[in-house]
Amino acid sequence: EEEEEEDIDHLVKLHRQKLARSSMRSGSSMSTIGSMTSIYSEAGDFGNIFVTGKIAFSLKYEQQTQTLVIHVKECHQLAYADEAKKHSNPYVKTYLLPDKSRQGKRKTSIKRDTINPLYDETLRYEIPESLLAQRTLQFSVWHHGRFGRNTFLGEAEVQMDSWKLDKKLDHCLPLHRKISAESLTGLPSHKGELVVSLKYIPTSKLPVGGDRKKSKGGEGGELQVWIKEAKNLTAAKSGGTSDSFVKGYLLPMRNKASKRKTPVMKKTLNPHYNHTFVYNGVRLEDLQHMCLELTVWDREPLASNDFLGGVRLGVGT
Repeated sequence: EEEEEEDIDHLVKLHRQKLARSSMRSGSSMSTIGSMTSIYSEAGDFGNIFVTGKIAFSLKYEQQTQTLVIHVKECHQLAYADEAKKHSNPYVKTYLLPDKSRQGKRKTSIKRDTINPLYDETLRYEIPESLLAQRTLQFSVWHHGRFGRNTFLGEAEVQMDSWKLDKKLDHCLPLHRKISAESLTGLPSHKGELVVSLKYIPTSKLPVGGDRKKSKGGEGGELQVWIKEAKNLTAAKSGGTSDSFVKGYLLPMRNKASKRKTPVMKKTLNPHYNHTFVYNGVRLEDLQHMCLELTVWDREPLASNDFLGGVRLGVGT
């Protein structure tokens, strides 16, 4: 269940603070939040190589195991990572966008000193067909350099909603230079809205005998986060439903003490949670440096949970 924790920073985007004059102060505010994701680029050289070549592959979806099978055959006429020495050590990497977590990465082996590498390797993703149709398969080709300095050689994308997966057919796509993540039509696959209400109660207004936990530098107030409902979530299961729950952290704290979760709402894309997260010992001035992270997940009892979307809220949201 906890496998998704380490990669959430790669899946959710820092909510850009607007020039609003409101803040998390005493009183409640209702907001409807659109789900957002973040695509990041790996460390490496971009734009230094004139991209050439093609990638040959085949795709097939195995219904019985709910697995996308990618057969990476070969690449043709790649650019040299080192033009002077006519040298390249290429390998292929794949993601099912918008997931660019470590768990979502697949790689072929590295082929040495060639611009026409033959891989003949199979990469697999276990994913429900309903969710796969809302993803973009990204191929990227890289030169494996010394000291871990890799060089980008080109990429290609496949929009899975328009791809015929009932038969295994061979395909060949031209590689192109890196494009911005926002221009990929697969990005909005994490759709939906999350309706929440935030309320901060200062120490002076907490009921006598209430839970007044001390924070660093003195007593703190109470931050209440009411998770009301979600709307139009992505279907992660066959039959067009999801068993969703919301998880929250008050960043920069990311530990069990900071984690909050709603109950799981089964078989619905419009779940009503009606659940409140309570954070005690929070000083008003500390909120200037804190961020509330809310993520929505589809519960998978026998596998890692599927990420459905997320937001981060800070002062000024």
